[in-house]
Amino acid sequence: MSSTGRLGLPYIVTAQAQKEVTHNDGLNRLDAFVTPVVADIANAPPGSPAVGDLYIVGTSGSGDFSGEDNKLAQYLTSGWVFYTPFKWMDAVVESLDTRMAYDGSGWVAFGLIMKDTGEYLRVGHQQEDVTVDSGAFKDTTITIPNRSILLTVNVRVLTAVTGASSFDVGISGETSKFGGSIGVGLDSTNIGIIGPTAFYSDTAVRLTANGSDFTGGVIRTTMQYFKPKGPWPWE
Repeated sequence: MSSTGRLGLPYIVTAQAQKEVTHNDGLNRLDAFVTPVVADIANAPPGSPAVGDLYIVGTSGSGDFSGEDNKLAQYLTSGWVFYTPFKWMDAVVESLDTRMAYDGSGWVAFGLIMKDTGEYLRVGHQQEDVTVDSGAFKDTTITIPNRSILLTVNVRVLTAVTGASSFDVGISGETSKFGGSIGVGLDSTNIGIIGPTAFYSDTAVRLTANGSDFTGGVIRTTMQYFKPKGPWPWE
């Protein structure tokens, strides 16, 4: 056995040359895995990372993150290093001010609730950076899941919105359900808390322009919800 079973920390073997290489690799892994705090969940690497920076790779990795979906990315002097998370590993995501956990297939909001005979209610989280470059509205590609109980939809303007004088956040037919007349400037935010609302079909979040059509900008859109898991036919 050349490494530890859970964290993959490399062992130093008898009479090994250049023991510092193995030792330093183990230290880097510990630096990443022990109480991890990641800057963000990102599909592409940031432009100017510092040594030691951590990210969670999104589900559509590109550039240096290509092929590394859902892995923990650590920046070292030699470049990016990627680690496969173990099930129920958790990390604080600074950009979201929340804790996420890896459930074996993806990263979800931390928490395992109401566990009973193999069935449980899980807190779900999704995020998308939506480019609003044209049109009267833009729907997210992520959706509020079928048979989930929605808690909140939050937005933050990452790149100033142009064209519109403000925008609303909602769904088709209820365009300001989660917030209305939100500012278009950089870092404008809205926390769209609503009473727990059940959805019975996959439903996109709609960003609607006020005043004039969208001509540019990027709006980060996040959602949190309860999602039941169990032996039902829709799982």
